[in-house]
Amino acid sequence: MDKLNLVIFDCDGVLIDSETIANNILLEMLTELEIVLTIDDVFDIFVGKSMSQCVEIIREQFGKYPPENFTNEFRQRVLQAFITDLLPIKGIHEVLSKLNLSYCVASNSSHDWINTALDATKLLPYFSDKIFSAKDVQRSKPYPDVFLYAAKKMGFSPKECVVIEDTPTGVRAGVDAGMTVFGYAELIQPEKLREVGASVVFNDMRLLPKLLEQQNQHFLNSAN
Repeated sequence: MDKLNLVIFDCDGVLIDSETIANNILLEMLTELEIVLTIDDVFDIFVGKSMSQCVEIIREQFGKYPPENFTNEFRQRVLQAFITDLLPIKGIHEVLSKLNLSYCVASNSSHDWINTALDATKLLPYFSDKIFSAKDVQRSKPYPDVFLYAAKKMGFSPKECVVIEDTPTGVRAGVDAGMTVFGYAELIQPEKLREVGASVVFNDMRLLPKLLEQQNQHFLNSAN
């Protein structure tokens, strides 16, 4: 097997510590719709989904019809919280500054969201001309479209790519793209990522360079 040459990072929960902020706001807005859930429920049901998928779940699973401005209101509340509360994932600056492989970001979020989040956490300079959104393709994760699009634009075949994801939705998308998937399990049970196809699961981003090195050594040994 070819060695890994491109690292494709998800954004929310992998580069930026946004999941807790966003899901607490979503919980607040669901409560306003008289949907009674816990924060753990919100993580289990909604994490990794696009907002259009979330709205569909609210309608189909809970029988509630959010107002037309629900998605925009959610984004505005989250972006406002980002200004004061958003932090980068611990160790990600260190990882990106010494990563010796090509890398990019591919997310279900919009370009505006990704750019705002990366700018707020001082990560944007690392990703100049290397940001890909599900808005660029026909289907969002769990479909593999955005990962395949990112690989093509970056000039690599799927088998040369490793996806870094923190949700089952994202892991499925990476697996279906024919890519190696590493599951980042800081906020989720590791088994939930393994059971959908993550070949490596870890909970400290600072371990990533060593894990990539070990994976490439494994591929090299397997080829001999």
